[in-house]
Amino acid sequence: MVVGSYATLPAARHHAVPTLSPSDDHRPLLTSAEWAALVCAFIWAFNGLVLRTQSEKVSPAAMNTIRCGLAGLVMWMALPFDTVPLSQLSAVSAREWGMLFASFSVGIALGDTLYLVAIKEMGISRTMALTGTFPLTTLFWQTVLLEYPFEPSLAVGGGLVVLGVVFLSRSDKATDTEIRLRYGIALALFASLTWGFSSTLLKPATANMTSLQANAIRMPLIALLVYVVRVLPSGNRRMRGIGWRSFFLVGITGVLGMGFGAYLFIYAISQTSPAKVVTLTSSSPLFGMVMAAIFLKEPITRWIAAGMLLCLAGVWVVI
Repeated sequence: MVVGSYATLPAARHHAVPTLSPSDDHRPLLTSAEWAALVCAFIWAFNGLVLRTQSEKVSPAAMNTIRCGLAGLVMWMALPFDTVPLSQLSAVSAREWGMLFASFSVGIALGDTLYLVAIKEMGISRTMALTGTFPLTTLFWQTVLLEYPFEPSLAVGGGLVVLGVVFLSRSDKATDTEIRLRYGIALALFASLTWGFSSTLLKPATANMTSLQANAIRMPLIALLVYVVRVLPSGNRRMRGIGWRSFFLVGITGVLGMGFGAYLFIYAISQTSPAKVVTLTSSSPLFGMVMAAIFLKEPITRWIAAGMLLCLAGVWVVI
C-alpha cells in the first residue's frame, strides 16, 4: 500500500466505518496513524510558542510566506526519496486537484494567517484553546461533505478535548483589552472553522498521491498565494526589516510544523478518519502548556491542571 494514500483502502473509498475482526484483539496500544497525530500535536505546540516570541517582529503574512516557502523547499529536496514516482500524479483527477487547492487555500493560506493574528492579539494559550475546537468543525464538515456516519466516541472525545482547552485558556488575571480579546476570539474560531473544512477535504484530495507529494505541491503554492495576495500589495514592506534570527526561527517552525508536522498529519488522515486525527492533534494545547511551564516558567494553575486531565480523557476516549 502506498504511504500517504488511501486509494487502496475500501473503507475509506466508500466512507464506511471499519468493522472489528478477531485480530483486532491484538491491536497495539497506538497505531502508526495515532502516533503520527500525537507527534504532530507536539510539534504544533512547540511551533506556537516559538511563533509567539516573533509575533511582534514579523507580520502574520510574512510568517506564512517564510514558513510555507522553506517547508516546500525541504519537501522538494525529499521527493527523490519518496517511494512512489511523480508519474503517479497523472492518476489525480481534476476534482482531486480542486479539493487540494481548496484545502490549502482555506485551511493554511487563510486559516493559519488568522491563527497567527489571533496569537498576536491575545496570546498563545487562549488562541490554542479556541482553535482546539476544530475537531467539532471537522465532524460537521466530515458528515456534510463526505457522508460519514456520526460516531459517538468521537463526539464525546472531541467534547472533552474542547472543554479541556477552554479550561486551559482560563487565567487568574485578565491583561487584554475587551475589544482586542473579542477580535482575537473571532479570528481563532473562524480559523477553527477553516481548519475543519481543510482537514475534511484532504482525505479525498490525497487519494492518488503520497503525503510527501501533496506537501511538495501545496506548500510552495501557499507561499506564492500569500505573497501575491498579502505581501506584494504592501510593496514588500511586510518582508523588510526581518532579522536573520527571526527569519531562522520562523523558518524552523515552517520546516517542522508545515513540513514534517504536515507530513505526519496527512499520513494520519490517509490511514484513519479525519475527525479522529484532528481530535488527537487538538491535544496540542496540553503540550503547549507543559512546555510553557518548563521553558517559560509559567505556573500550572488549577485551570491548567483540570484542562490537562480533560484533554487526556478526550484522547483516550477517541483511541
